[in-house]
Amino acid sequence: MDSFDIELFRAIISSRSITQASQALLLSQSAISQRLLRLEQELGIKLIDRQKGIRRVEITAQGMRFLELAEKWENSYQEILRLKDTEPDQSLVIASPDSLINFVLGPFLKRLPGLGYFPRLRTQQSLEIYDLVDNKEADVGFVFRDARYVNIVTRSVLREPISMICRPGSPWNEHAVHPQQLRKQDEIYLAWSPTIQQWHDYWWNPSTHPVVHVDTPAALLNYLAPGTWAMCPESVVAAYRDTQEIEIHAFAENPPDRECFLILHKSPGSGRTKMIARFERHLDAFLRTLPYHV
Repeated sequence: MDSFDIELFRAIISSRSITQASQALLLSQSAISQRLLRLEQELGIKLIDRQKGIRRVEITAQGMRFLELAEKWENSYQEILRLKDTEPDQSLVIASPDSLINFVLGPFLKRLPGLGYFPRLRTQQSLEIYDLVDNKEADVGFVFRDARYVNIVTRSVLREPISMICRPGSPWNEHAVHPQQLRKQDEIYLAWSPTIQQWHDYWWNPSTHPVVHVDTPAALLNYLAPGTWAMCPESVVAAYRDTQEIEIHAFAENPPDRECFLILHKSPGSGRTKMIARFERHLDAFLRTLPYHV
């Protein structure tokens, strides 16, 4: 069987006539009939019903199924022929928390198309990102927790100090504020990382509710009002340091840094290894320009 057999059978079915199929394909009726018979013998099934004295032919149930499968085969074959004209896939799926994309990686991600990549960004939480990389649904992941997965390689790439921020006019005047000076009832809370969460739970009762619990820095800053406060990593603080929108205070008892990890699958798949390695080199060059790179 070849692609012409499929074309021949399609011509017979569309016209319901061997005579009309022979005219469309510029072949004799006998040539059409002989080729159709050889195809049926090769497949071991009857494709059409031929009734003596009736010119119109009817497709059998097996003939219909053959046509469906044959067209799929033909489409796949055409895709194979087009492989030589196809560029290697340079799309890169990057999974990262929102805060890292918007406040750290933004300038780097904007340069990726010029470096030959076609990035697709997915904003997720850390545990979801581990699952995406583990299932090869993402090529690269950035996370704020060091979890252990059999198929994932993890390395630390950033460590950011944490500050306390508030609006101008709030009651904290000292450069360094002690956690005991702060009430959780006045906090705009965002869970920056598990280690910061542990430090936070040491100083404030986990059962006490903050003003609001948010998931993104944009939401945190939207809810921050005079008299409220929040913990914030250096990358977010730096974006507002030269404005009059927030006051920045150190903690008298320092929280742990927010540590960011790059995660990659140990076996990313055919054609992906070199691209991801090249991405890592570009990423490391960018991270070295940041004051809080590892």
